[in-house]
Amino acid sequence: MPVLLCILGACAASAAQAQERSTADGAISVQKRARPDLDPSPLRFGGFEALVFLETRLTYDDNIYASRKDVVDDALAAIAGDVSARSTWSRHALAFDASAALTRGVSQDDENTRTYEARASGRLDWGAGSQVTAQAGYARAYEPRGSIGDVDRRGPRTAYDTVNLELAASHATGRLTLEAEAGMDRYVYGRHPGRDEAISAARDYHTWNIGLRVGYAAAPGILAFAEGTYNEARYPDDLARLDRSSDGWSLRGGVGFGLSRLIRGRAAIGYQDQSFADPVFPRIRGLDFSAEIEWSPTRLTTWSIEARRSIQRSPLVSIAGIRQSRYGARVDHEALRNLLVWARVDYTTSEYSGSVRAQNDLAGGLGGDWLLSRRVKLSLASNVQRTRSHGAPALPDLARAFDRSRTTVSLRYAL
Repeated sequence: MPVLLCILGACAASAAQAQERSTADGAISVQKRARPDLDPSPLRFGGFEALVFLETRLTYDDNIYASRKDVVDDALAAIAGDVSARSTWSRHALAFDASAALTRGVSQDDENTRTYEARASGRLDWGAGSQVTAQAGYARAYEPRGSIGDVDRRGPRTAYDTVNLELAASHATGRLTLEAEAGMDRYVYGRHPGRDEAISAARDYHTWNIGLRVGYAAAPGILAFAEGTYNEARYPDDLARLDRSSDGWSLRGGVGFGLSRLIRGRAAIGYQDQSFADPVFPRIRGLDFSAEIEWSPTRLTTWSIEARRSIQRSPLVSIAGIRQSRYGARVDHEALRNLLVWARVDYTTSEYSGSVRAQNDLAGGLGGDWLLSRRVKLSLASNVQRTRSHGAPALPDLARAFDRSRTTVSLRYAL
């Protein structure tokens, strides 16, 4: 489900970059650490280098429709590929990324999907401490089964196309960092035979976002910052009875830190407010927060925790927004030089604005990556999800309650 305040993600990335500039001895997590003897060797041409991957996946899902009754299981086979090209220039940068995947259900055609994505980005180094970056992307994706955006209990999965444009500028002088960002996102939901096209069209929307941020390197490895964002969302469909268009803003202050090789992270707290064009929809406002912390007690183990609050769009015409709070923890461990194992747990609460309905999701997983060579990686992942919703006795069909597990084996090959 796309996040209403999309610009917060860009602010988080900018904070991480500024934080890295303020410390020369940041921690390096197990997953991100370079392994020169096992990392794929890029293809080089001119001033660029590229990585090309092919991957096959086989998944068993014991509840493909994420339902409580009439549970259906199936096996899913997928083949995927992606290309990533980067410039190797000493100044300025260009990057191109493209990926595609084809998934087929063994016995259920409703799980058949085709996803693809293409993105281009660039960076212009302007002077000693100034940069301008831009990126543009297009993608075809599907709502995950059982998510708050999944309203079709049976039938083909809900597809949507996205267009994304972003522009950002930053300037660092001494201990001070100034950043500005702007973005546009457009979402168009797929029309399927047998589905009311008016309902699908009512979900189409586009947003504009701007953000400003100032950071100050208070001490080695510590960056204090304040940031503000503003967004507008518009629904172009004229057939909707209720106008869910909205305007909103967020103000936050926080700190990024990389005190030693043991710990690094970012935490912010503030206030958010989203108001809707139709007065029938109540404003969503209140505490806004985000935190991402990595702790590496040894070079072999990394613990990560995350907490985040966001405003999501509702797929229901009668509800404009959903306030979602997510909390997660993960551990990564290097069991062998070429064997990485991980475990995670996540808890998410979704509150439907103007309604007593709420949904709680508890998820967890275990997995590992076996780096057989520079070219070949074998992965195994097993994930479980438990979802319970309550507060909609008058609309029992909207209540979601299910248990689900998925196990995936994948083989990835680098050309």
